[in-house]
Amino acid sequence: MKQMKREYIQKAWLFVYGAAMITLGIIILVQGEFLITPAAIIGGAIITVNGVHQIISTLKANPRLLNGIGNILIGAVTMIAPSMTLGILTMIFSLYVLLNATVKLIDFIASVRNKTNDVFVNFISFAFFLTFGVIMLFGSFYDQRGLLVIAGIYCIMYGATEIKDFIREVLPNRAKTAIRRKVRVSLPLFVSTFVPLGVLKNYQKRLDSREIDIEKLLSEEKIADKNSEPNIHVLIHVSDDGVGMMGHCDLYFDGEVLSYGNYDASSERMFGALGDGVMFTVDFETYVKYGIKYDNQMIFDYGLLLSDEQIEKVRSEIARLKSIAYRWEPPFQLAREKDSKAKLSDFKDYCSRLWDGTKAEFYKFKSGKFKSYCVMSTNCVLLADSVLSKAGTDIVNIAGIISPGSYYDYLQKEYRLENGIVVSRDIYSKYQLQLGDSPKNSVENDKLMKNHTIS
Repeated sequence: MKQMKREYIQKAWLFVYGAAMITLGIIILVQGEFLITPAAIIGGAIITVNGVHQIISTLKANPRLLNGIGNILIGAVTMIAPSMTLGILTMIFSLYVLLNATVKLIDFIASVRNKTNDVFVNFISFAFFLTFGVIMLFGSFYDQRGLLVIAGIYCIMYGATEIKDFIREVLPNRAKTAIRRKVRVSLPLFVSTFVPLGVLKNYQKRLDSREIDIEKLLSEEKIADKNSEPNIHVLIHVSDDGVGMMGHCDLYFDGEVLSYGNYDASSERMFGALGDGVMFTVDFETYVKYGIKYDNQMIFDYGLLLSDEQIEKVRSEIARLKSIAYRWEPPFQLAREKDSKAKLSDFKDYCSRLWDGTKAEFYKFKSGKFKSYCVMSTNCVLLADSVLSKAGTDIVNIAGIISPGSYYDYLQKEYRLENGIVVSRDIYSKYQLQLGDSPKNSVENDKLMKNHTIS
């Protein structure tokens, strides 16, 4: 009874939230300029109060003084000079659009170099973002109306996405499959990028204080009673330092984890933003233990249930990726093959440590878009999306910069829906890993996850 009530509340929330976002978008389009001042005062007041709260927290040995002072200053400026604040936001948005143009330029150059068939698309995307960004940047000095129009349209599109989810939930089962979204409007990048980190911080605080344990946390957040076993998994990794704060995305399918990234340190350019694309396959439990123990990660495991036809398409796409790849060995692996006494401490690259801890098998690509890695486009998320999209799944982001946070947000929403394709959710973290466990040890009789079924 309680479960059914939660499902009804979830469906109602989809409709109310979607309708509210559409209404807000229309109001912004029609009366946006008249709402700037009151919205700025309310927003500035909220930011200021939050800053005061952070300063008060500092008195309790919580070092957030600078954050508190910064919030108070931002809140005060927002309330006193709303027009200037909107102008600054417009310029920031313009720079973001120009950043998208830079990413598409990099993609265009990579597509020409790698002779892929998306050269034209990347060039058109680059030209569009560049033109739009320049117009927005120079126009922001004279008129901020452009940003209000974009914000209004975005709210309407985002609300429409929520309404589509509501319609899919209330339709009869046979009609549900008739709706297939081609484009999903996700949270803005500056929000979605740090969504997994925010969840990590919240969970760590609750788990460290013994307020709750993992099993209770999973039970507490479970919305729908889904008894189906998943046949493919998406893993979202996040840690609280370095690049780990942005997250990482893997696929787990047919008994192995498939991962992609910029793992060849010798090819890295622009502080690791660019480089050769490297894919690796690895044992699931060994890899998860390694990520928790040595990278201090929390890993969110979303299990998806696809049809037999979809699974075959996924399997074919993974086989295709492997067919255009060749084996590549990390520096420490090469050194070990030449000298059994080679020491890991002499190698600083991540893939050498990963190979030593997991015995992962690494690959580079002979051709295709994944031959070259770009942190903001041809990254771990794009590889996962390219595989799942072959099955007709609707995890599709709008053109531009993509992040693991976008996937996390989508998968979390699908898990909460009664008829979503996500049928399971697990969390793996240091709170489950027993002291003394080692990723090098056999895991045959030492399962990491309680009651976890590997499909």
